[in-house]
Amino acid sequence: MKKYVGIFTALCLTTALMSGCGSSNTKTETAAAENESESSSIFSEGTGTAEDPYQISDAETFLAFAEGVNSGTEGGYADKYIQLTADIDLSGIDWTPIGNMNDMENYTTFFLGTFDGLEHTVSNLTYTTDDFICGAGLFGMNAGVIENLNVENSVITANEGTSLAIGGVIGYNMGVADNIHISGNSEITGNNCTGGIIGGNKGTVKNCSAEDVNIVVIGDNQFDDRIIQVDIAECGGLIIGGSFGGTIDNCTAKGTITAEGNEPVGLGGIGGCLEMMDSVTNCTADVTIKSAKGGHAIGGLCGYAGTHSDPDVCLETEGFSTTNYPSVINNCNVTVSIDADNATHVGGIVGTGLYYYGEETAFKITNCSVKGEINGAVTPGAIAGRAEGSTIENCNADVLFNRNSLTSEIGSTTCMYESADQYE
Repeated sequence: MKKYVGIFTALCLTTALMSGCGSSNTKTETAAAENESESSSIFSEGTGTAEDPYQISDAETFLAFAEGVNSGTEGGYADKYIQLTADIDLSGIDWTPIGNMNDMENYTTFFLGTFDGLEHTVSNLTYTTDDFICGAGLFGMNAGVIENLNVENSVITANEGTSLAIGGVIGYNMGVADNIHISGNSEITGNNCTGGIIGGNKGTVKNCSAEDVNIVVIGDNQFDDRIIQVDIAECGGLIIGGSFGGTIDNCTAKGTITAEGNEPVGLGGIGGCLEMMDSVTNCTADVTIKSAKGGHAIGGLCGYAGTHSDPDVCLETEGFSTTNYPSVINNCNVTVSIDADNATHVGGIVGTGLYYYGEETAFKITNCSVKGEINGAVTPGAIAGRAEGSTIENCNADVLFNRNSLTSEIGSTTCMYESADQYE
């Protein structure tokens, strides 16, 4: 049986990298130094320092920058600064995401530097693959800083059934994503961790927005006596598909999430999975969620959330410790419409916590509001579908269930949503 969040296990990343996202190790520093002259040659201006960043002003230079990351020849641009000085139109370009898993020893094929979009726009990105990929988007693998970037008309499609971390801007984020915005006719399709801006995350996400984005979660699940976290048809959100660790603050999302297959898990307006995140704060979501064939862990803000009482429970396996127990969900506002016949663990704000290493993860929801409707679900809650060990304080809910007022803040389901870590 696969582990709970398959994306993070599949990446096989070390604690050293996780604790140093955005910085380089000795090997990447050496690689970057050895290739500094080659780096300089592709940029018309700049020396790559914070005071004098490399400059990208056209699609040709942008493609050369992407190739430098993907080939590993630039050491991931560790400790380098890159600025986008003009809008870039990627129409008709056969795109390859920036950053990949080809060098899992030295990480030279991750993006490790600082990319500042200077509020410019990258438009008309199209990427489709029928092959396995981990990390699809404008950027594939980010362990640096990506900031101040607009993306329009991003269409990302990963059809292969075991692919994961599919995002409109960043496939897998282990660093910082700050002030990134996606809009236009953007549609992101994937099987596992599919998000409007970020597919898979364990970094810092702040000041981001998604406008009228459509997320499509594909694949089928089959449950018998127990509902188990899976690696199929899971984790779809307008900002983040699936996050395991990190924080998210001051993000806004509007759009639609559609699950096409059987029993999808983890769907939410800001994130499908915001599990083991220390805090989710100051976020706003206006989302329509449609799941025609059941489902579990569905919420207007996030499908599932919470932290474990042991802050080091993820240290050995995932390379991080948490600081907040329960997880903080504060000052978030949700407008939601959920159509999910026979779905369980459905809430106006949060779907559920997760039974993980001996206990259900817990969250504390404060100063939040939700307005909208839930149709077809089984025992939903106006605020949370299930909230064992969790608390709700100073929140407002105006939610209809099958056109009648839903008065229960927390749903009455007795079935836990379990992690596959609990058994072989």
